[in-house]
Amino acid sequence: MAGFFVGKEVKMKNYDKYRHERNKERQWNKEQNAGGFRCAHCRQWVVVNEFIGTLNRNHCNLCLWSKHVDEKKGDRRAFCQAGMQPIGLTFKREGYGKQGEIMLIHRCSGCGKVSINRIAGDDFTEGIIGVFEYSKDLSNTLKQRLAGEDIYVLVENDKQELFNQLFGKLY
Repeated sequence: MAGFFVGKEVKMKNYDKYRHERNKERQWNKEQNAGGFRCAHCRQWVVVNEFIGTLNRNHCNLCLWSKHVDEKKGDRRAFCQAGMQPIGLTFKREGYGKQGEIMLIHRCSGCGKVSINRIAGDDFTEGIIGVFEYSKDLSNTLKQRLAGEDIYVLVENDKQELFNQLFGKLY
């Protein structure tokens, strides 16, 4: 008799996972057809548009929060689905020591996963600067964890390059 319930429990877990995957796919299609998504953090409508370069956007352009949707880059298979807080900025690594574009560092508020994502042209500039300022107060433990994951958090010495990329070289 115990085997029946164990088997039923496994079937229910598989069904829950299947239902979760189906719901995620429906939500993704709905958002793509609507031309955007509602931010899970601030509830603002976020435009997704290939013409402005935001087709693969995964964060809100106002509050810069993201949602934990990917296990591996772009796979949309994360079961967590919690909000991902912007905790810092980094530069994309380019060859030969060249400074790359600005990237947001997100940490999942549910499971703690860390990821980096490109900023978009319509991201709220004051928000980006606010994330930079916020990152100065990150704990040493978190900074060490990020360094261990080969993520360099921008520091005060990087401020001029950050401003150059946000506002142009004349700033």
